[in-house]
Amino acid sequence: MEEFAKMIYKKWFEEEAGNLSWGDYDKAVTKIHEILKEELAEEIECSINKNVWDIQERAFIAGFSYACKCLSNGKIEF
Repeated sequence: MEEFAKMIYKKWFEEEAGNLSWGDYDKAVTKIHEILKEELAEEIECSINKNVWDIQERAFIAGFSYACKCLSNGKIEF
């Protein structure tokens, strides 16, 4: 189940990643790049992005698994 959810998430991410709005994130990253050396700023930005994407992927998989469970059981548990 988890591998199937990862495949669906990867496909969604490939199609939608460019359309996501990060709000003030872009301004903050621009400031980081202005203040720090480019190499360090890039390292920080990549670290932040990787953590955000990991959390997003885990949340998607958990939600997908729950939706499948609800469909197979025919009920929602709180």
